[in-house]
Amino acid sequence: MLHELPKVYGEYVFNFPLKDLSFLGVGGVCDVLFRPKNYDDLACFLRNKPNELEITVLGNLSNVLILDGGIRGCVITLPKSLDDAIFLQNKLIAGAGVILTQLIRRCLELNISCCEKLIGIPGTLGGAIAMNAGIPDFEISDVLESVTGIDFNGHNLVFAKDDINMQYRDGCIPEGVVIISATLKTHHKTEKEIMKDIDSVLLKRKNSQPIGQKTCGSTFKNPIGIKAWQLIKAANCDKLRIGDAAVSDVHCNFLVNLGNAKALDFLCLIKMIKEKVFEKTEVLLEEEVVIIGENL
Repeated sequence: MLHELPKVYGEYVFNFPLKDLSFLGVGGVCDVLFRPKNYDDLACFLRNKPNELEITVLGNLSNVLILDGGIRGCVITLPKSLDDAIFLQNKLIAGAGVILTQLIRRCLELNISCCEKLIGIPGTLGGAIAMNAGIPDFEISDVLESVTGIDFNGHNLVFAKDDINMQYRDGCIPEGVVIISATLKTHHKTEKEIMKDIDSVLLKRKNSQPIGQKTCGSTFKNPIGIKAWQLIKAANCDKLRIGDAAVSDVHCNFLVNLGNAKALDFLCLIKMIKEKVFEKTEVLLEEEVVIIGENL
């Protein structure tokens, strides 16, 4: 099938080592990585690709654990340009591939308040929507108005926020749909007001998260009424380590790569934490990190 890939204006890279993109620094290769030049290029590819070709769409890989056997078929990463961001009255339309922090900085320049409470999350806008990224008092769904997507056959789709019924850490986007852009609600604030929120969030992250280390963000979702880190600590899992995969000593709901960890080390560590927490508390933790790919 890889010999039948359609002609594109973007780039194909065969046998691409996904650990080079991973925030955890782990993961095997994909058969082919496709970087479309723009969204028209993506649509053309999807309409003309071999029907049996497996498709995986990845954002900035900031909350993803890719297994050591890699990903079969074609992995697609989206254009990260801010050039196509459109600012209208009380609305913002932006491509799904744009890095969230860059979008927030652009809004700040224009005195536009939108999703500045998500500053410091290193994912893309599309990734933030796919997982309904958030902090305790804010989620991307709070400002989302609609999502434009394209299915794996190249058909355009539009979803109003109410159509997809977003949940805690789950954007509920239908399978087989690539998010290509989103419309967000905005309102005017002064630079000082926006910076107050940004500085507050960044200070909290600096003091409570392993900034600068190889990590994939929060590992587990918070169960109703309690924080995942509290359960992890109560089960004496806050100092666990398998190989170079370890529970962070800054925040025990974060796992870090201390050097040369493999994805299997993280997979085993996640399994161990879940078992120990359930044995101690009878609460079964659910992963927030997205685990994809194949084991060796």
